[in-house]
Amino acid sequence: MLSAEQAQALHGKEGDDCWNPAVCYSRRSYARHRDRINQTRSRKRKEGELEHIPVQFEPLNQVVFGVLVVYRRTGSDTPVHAIGAEIWQGQEKVAIVPPVHCAGMVPSQVHTYVGKMLGVLEERYGVRKFASQTQLDPGLCAIRPCPLHG
Repeated sequence: MLSAEQAQALHGKEGDDCWNPAVCYSRRSYARHRDRINQTRSRKRKEGELEHIPVQFEPLNQVVFGVLVVYRRTGSDTPVHAIGAEIWQGQEKVAIVPPVHCAGMVPSQVHTYVGKMLGVLEERYGVRKFASQTQLDPGLCAIRPCPLHG
């Protein structure tokens, strides 16, 4: 519970002379963080004990679906920064619709763009609607140049 300076004063040259910097720093770190370290170690041990059961199901590999990717801050009234999509077949991503900035678009224009995107995806992959929507923070926007990234 002592600070490093206090422990060195007590156990260093002026104290009982048992301070060993090669050992004591790591022991103090372990003592401070042992709850988190032991919890992580226990979780990994339990995960290793679990049996992994693969299930082969051919129709699952044939399923094609789309995920709408929306770059937007959390909140109901925040504007959409950018919008894109991903196409998945089974567990593999097979295509993406690169995100586009929505700055200056009104909500009806964003909906129109999503509808147009779905039209293209239906034509190419048979995707009529998005299976899910992923919302990402605008700070993760990969489009360059971007108003948020100078």
